[in-house]
Amino acid sequence: MSTRLVSAGFLAVALVVLAQAFMIPDGGGYQAVGPRAFPLLVGLGMAVVAVIGVVQAFREPVAGGGEDEGVHWRPVLLLIGTLALYAALLAPVGYWQATTLFFVAVARVLGSRKLVRDLVVGLLLALATYLLFDRVLGITLPPGLIRLAI
Repeated sequence: MSTRLVSAGFLAVALVVLAQAFMIPDGGGYQAVGPRAFPLLVGLGMAVVAVIGVVQAFREPVAGGGEDEGVHWRPVLLLIGTLALYAALLAPVGYWQATTLFFVAVARVLGSRKLVRDLVVGLLLALATYLLFDRVLGITLPPGLIRLAI
């Protein structure tokens, strides 16, 4: 039953995202892609995944299949807390530093026990994303405590 509730809730959230995306005013002028394009894309992707989840949750169980184990709340709550902490640390600590720590924390919650590997991968992904947005696309991200000289 909990799988059904979670999948139906995710579908409801996807519909809210789509409804809110349609409320964004269309960009005028000569813009090829307006400001609502990305939120619509995200909402549509969420809706597709949610519909698949709802269908799977409500279809008949396969013969000989096990019982629904339900939601494992401990990792869910830890991930929500980690995300909240990430949002709180993003501006004061800086994008690439907070993102590296966020990656390591999420990997830990999901079962990884290789701290050095997680730090290296998290750092590389965070730096690559930071450099792409900040330097290439010109979208300013919080530099934080340690500014990059690149």
